[in-house]
Amino acid sequence: MLHAPSENRDQNLPNAIQAESESHPSKEDTTYYNTGVQYFQYHLSSNKTIMANKGKKKARSKKRATQQHQSSNDFDECKYYANLGCHIANVARCRVEAMKKHPWLLGIEPFEPNDYVPEDIAHIPEVAMNDGEEDEYGDCEMSLTLTNIKDTTSILFVTVYDVDLCGADGKILTSGWTYTTTAKNTTTQRKCTTFIVLCPPQTFVHLVTLVPNQTIGSDTERIPITSWSQIEIESDVQQWSFHPNVKDEHPHLLHFPFHGNEEEAVNEDQATKSYQCSQSENGNLTHFFHGNYHAIDFACPIGTPLYSAINGIVVEVKDDGGGGQNKNNTTSTNEECDEIKEVSGIAARNLFHWNSIMIQSTDVETSDPLFLEYVHIQTNSCAVKVGDSVERGQFLCRSGSVGFSPEPHLHMAAYRSNGVDAATVRVKFQRINNDDTRESGLDSADAQSFLPRVGQWYNHNGLVEANSEGK
Repeated sequence: MLHAPSENRDQNLPNAIQAESESHPSKEDTTYYNTGVQYFQYHLSSNKTIMANKGKKKARSKKRATQQHQSSNDFDECKYYANLGCHIANVARCRVEAMKKHPWLLGIEPFEPNDYVPEDIAHIPEVAMNDGEEDEYGDCEMSLTLTNIKDTTSILFVTVYDVDLCGADGKILTSGWTYTTTAKNTTTQRKCTTFIVLCPPQTFVHLVTLVPNQTIGSDTERIPITSWSQIEIESDVQQWSFHPNVKDEHPHLLHFPFHGNEEEAVNEDQATKSYQCSQSENGNLTHFFHGNYHAIDFACPIGTPLYSAINGIVVEVKDDGGGGQNKNNTTSTNEECDEIKEVSGIAARNLFHWNSIMIQSTDVETSDPLFLEYVHIQTNSCAVKVGDSVERGQFLCRSGSVGFSPEPHLHMAAYRSNGVDAATVRVKFQRINNDDTRESGLDSADAQSFLPRVGQWYNHNGLVEANSEGK
């Protein structure tokens, strides 16, 4: 199952969603930021810098929106992942509120074809880099812009390696890490910052600037950074494929995946454990397209035992580390792809490498099938193989952090088929002990089941007020 945004070209979006996502901001609704007339694109595969003169672009006023943080008592998902080095800008979903919801952005600008020489439009890069011009102190403001000149919404995953970047307020953005383990079991970590941008049609999103006076190179020899061509950047850009039916729900209830049956859970004090939902359906990090929309993520330490949520047959097992050659569409200079055994962390290239196990339920009608997948599991931890029958609460494997994974977690997703382009379906969890919930006034449906929400903590009986951090 592909867990990077699909290249599916399905245009059957709900009318309200389509109207929101497929219209780009008007001039009155948008913050403009003058980035000059020349853009640069660094092609990592050829290790060359290509400058594209975009013609005599009309000057724009440098207007700045009032930058206020959104006030909400809810769990701040964007802030949560920003602290892990993933900076999210769902511009297409919030449009005129984008600058308020993502105040670190430099600006948002509509693409105006009339501002460009027609023959140059085809050469506008999706990841545009401006080396800037020296000021009176000899410093340059080097900026990074993402562009979408198409008539459809795009998802852009962009990773910048080894340097510090700053937002509109001049503060350095938190960076994270990506980890690579080779076949020789040598693990290296590398500093990086990743941006996840849902970009409306015909829109430029001005992301960040490079912190000035940085150097790059080895421990023994470092040189000043004067151009984006010295910096490694990789990206994956695809058309957004929204879920065709966000209300689709399968009636079958799942067993809580961290709660084993009595035989499997010996010496496990499961009653006191709870796990935070770090991303729920329609999540801001990766749960906003058709192949992941209804997925649920639980943060949990690497090696946490995972149990089957259904009775069924194992139809797929992949726990070899997700390594191998870089068979994806990311722009990358990773020369050791053939030797990679396992990847983890926030690099865009990790979107195409993961471990997983998939089970087909045997408790549902053949006319209403259900497939359940566990993703990011620990390498070589599966206790079952393809064709095995499993029962609810039976030990399957251990949790991990393999693939695109800002932190160790379990990613659970349900489907009505096991096709590579299948859309998710909502499934709820069954409460194991619902006596207390009935006494608390919950209706019959809520007493029997629960659906995790981001930021909340859960155990086998549903929402818990106080967590034990999975311990």
